[in-house]
Amino acid sequence: MRRSSLLGSVFVSTLILLACLPQAQADDHFAGKTIIITTHSAPGGQYDAYCRVLARFYGKYIPGNPAIQVLNRVGAGGLLAVNNAMTAPRDGTLLTLIANGLVLFQGIGMSGLRASLEEFNWIGNFNASNGVTVVMADAGIKTIEEARTKEVIIGSSGAGSISALLPAAHNAFAGTKFRVVQGYEGAAHMNLSMRRGEIQGRSGAPWLELQSDFPEESREGRLIPLSQIGTVRDPMLPNVPLLTEIAVGDERNLAAARFVSDSLTQTRSLAAPPGVPAEVVAILRTAFQNVLRDTEFVAQVHQAGLELNPTTGEHVQATIQSVLKSPPSLREYVKNRLDHQKN
Repeated sequence: MRRSSLLGSVFVSTLILLACLPQAQADDHFAGKTIIITTHSAPGGQYDAYCRVLARFYGKYIPGNPAIQVLNRVGAGGLLAVNNAMTAPRDGTLLTLIANGLVLFQGIGMSGLRASLEEFNWIGNFNASNGVTVVMADAGIKTIEEARTKEVIIGSSGAGSISALLPAAHNAFAGTKFRVVQGYEGAAHMNLSMRRGEIQGRSGAPWLELQSDFPEESREGRLIPLSQIGTVRDPMLPNVPLLTEIAVGDERNLAAARFVSDSLTQTRSLAAPPGVPAEVVAILRTAFQNVLRDTEFVAQVHQAGLELNPTTGEHVQATIQSVLKSPPSLREYVKNRLDHQKN
């Protein structure tokens, strides 16, 4: 009887140990490791700033407390950074803050991505705010209607970036005459070029970030918002129209404007490459949500002039999958119209 009780106790203890083993392995997964967060933005850019504030807090909320490093992978409008992530180990030790223009880039079938964004493991989004198109006062226009009659030079980092795709979408679906100049390393370089008068505007950043980049100009009314992209108007810009509100032409143009707007809603989203185990993705997602609730993190984000309007990794994943499953005929129409802007 005693032997039977002893065997029973050993059996129960073994079951408990086996049940706890996966969690223990998960808790130890990042111990002694370094997580690298990459961004397509140059140092000083807004994407870079989000990464660097996150790096100060993220490891504290991940079991094993890994070190966090930020690396800048600047080039090709974000393609270099996301394709570089495809060569990383599939263990969650490399994450990337992906240029949101790449969802539209893939949606219209443009080449250059080594893997579908549907296959990435989306961790969370810092900011789901609208992207705004702005010009300096010396551009000689004050409204989007005037941009239909006068050429305006807009700076851009590269073909896959929102800074290139958004003005092209305005030309295609709203009848504007933006001329896009590519090749800028990031927002800081575009801002400097705007102040020098080499370009007249830029497109894609949230209004709060633009105010931070141009404090004097925005305060004095010398930074003029022409339009915004999103599903509803930014409360700070109640009189600035959405792309869907200024689309011209037939019903296809309005549908195309909606598709572009839906594609560009996830403005600051962090992802792990394909193939990372689900339990590791869950750890990273939970830690990201916990960071967002850290009052010191929130304070530092605001001190950096950044905006927080977060969504979960699950929401980002579902949104991207929905966009990329849009009717092929609509995606082909958008592609043809945007391609026409290059000619």
